[in-house]
Amino acid sequence: MPILDDTDRHILDLLQQNARATNADIAEAVGLTASSVFERIRKLEQRKVIRGYTVQVDPEALGKPLTAFIRLTVAYDDRHAPGVAALRDDPDVLECYSVAGEDCFILKTRVDGPGALEALINRIRQRITVLRSVTMIALSAVKEGGPLLTSAGANGRRDESVGVTSATTKARRK
Repeated sequence: MPILDDTDRHILDLLQQNARATNADIAEAVGLTASSVFERIRKLEQRKVIRGYTVQVDPEALGKPLTAFIRLTVAYDDRHAPGVAALRDDPDVLECYSVAGEDCFILKTRVDGPGALEALINRIRQRITVLRSVTMIALSAVKEGGPLLTSAGANGRRDESVGVTSATTKARRK
């Protein structure tokens, strides 16, 4: 995959902060025309650098206030492959990572309460041979779903017009 230039990185930062920003707003922030920004975004999508656009939903509004992380150590037996598929496909499993170390997987879940968490753990145990599990219930989220900062974003560029401030924008306002 070709390396991204600073303008592509800046566009990515802006889109991560506000995926609904217009091409015109992004163009103003990065110093290009709207059609140039459109073309760059299209190329980033084609190259799968941009993998999609999402909506952030309040889990509590959906009746799923409890966040938990489940560490699993599993057996590599005949239930392993179908069990991993079941983890991947379970609607209560938001994220599932295969990890190095003493555990095999770490799962993130959002459920409506302890009963639903227990039901999820029981479903997991029915589908894969669990040798050990550790469940941690989150008390609160200090940071969740943060953007992947590019080197352009790490330099502190933000432009209020799209929720972000660049040095160019600050200079224009003076």
